[in-house]
Amino acid sequence: MTTIDDLFDVEYGNKLDMNKLTRTHKSSGIAFVGRKGGLAGHSGVSGYVAPLPASVKLYLAGSLTVALGGSRLLSTYVQQRPFYTAQNVAVLSPRDPSMPLLHRLFYAMCIRHNAFRYTAFGREANRTLRTIEVPASVPAWVNDGEIPTTAGLQRSLEGHVELTPPVQWNDFTIEDLFEVRKGKRVTKADRRPGTTRFIGASEHRNGVTDMCDLEPNAPAGTLTVVYNGNSVGFAFYQDEPYFACDDVNILVPRTELSKWALLFAATAIKHERPRFTYGFKWTLERMKHTTIRLPARDGDPDWAYAESVMRGLPFSAAIAPAD
Repeated sequence: MTTIDDLFDVEYGNKLDMNKLTRTHKSSGIAFVGRKGGLAGHSGVSGYVAPLPASVKLYLAGSLTVALGGSRLLSTYVQQRPFYTAQNVAVLSPRDPSMPLLHRLFYAMCIRHNAFRYTAFGREANRTLRTIEVPASVPAWVNDGEIPTTAGLQRSLEGHVELTPPVQWNDFTIEDLFEVRKGKRVTKADRRPGTTRFIGASEHRNGVTDMCDLEPNAPAGTLTVVYNGNSVGFAFYQDEPYFACDDVNILVPRTELSKWALLFAATAIKHERPRFTYGFKWTLERMKHTTIRLPARDGDPDWAYAESVMRGLPFSAAIAPAD
């Protein structure tokens, strides 16, 4: 074993307050690293700020940041772009500048695993970070790791198709396009972990709130729309059978439609959500008679055009294998 101080130069960051800086967009700003952590910690990046004068040190990509206090104490990340830091954030620069990224990620993991030695607002890591012990050498299996990449992720399946002005489209009632069914009420006590998607009143993860042991009550190739709660109006395409709870309405196409056409329809339905609230729910009857605006041809929805628009969007190739 060795210590962090043997492998890294340790600095205690810029100690800046983000609320005193000018926030800006990621495309033009500098990453600002705070004491965030966990699976949704965004590598500790709290946001992006306008560049500061040259007298304020700009830390280089490839450095490690360590939260020295707070509820995410010792959350450690390898930063992928230049950055500033908040207070109580240490910056670790490898003494060997050629240290591979996989090795830096390994040491970030090792540092995080020492978090149990510390407590927020009690024994924090400000004074003892340098003395934390980590392996002196990197195990061989680390070198076999693969770092995920987003290269090519934005690729579209087909060429871009210009969207015609929606004012030129026609209105169609949801009931004319879909059979609208209500989900079924099931309490948490009445279901156990399983392999069936449980679709609830959520605007995240395609509406999946759980995986349960219940038999599906709706088929693949349909839409789910939240009619109740704060997420009312969020519509999702479901590509496998699922169980929809009673906060969700199920939309079964009256004619055979492709995934791409249904994704377009889900977007059109979601645009109607401002009309409804927790107090004015999008009930089954209201949903049936709600109109959505779609491109049309000869008085019917132009699903072929809708499909071509969706297949020409960025990231469409990423979901093509499920076609």
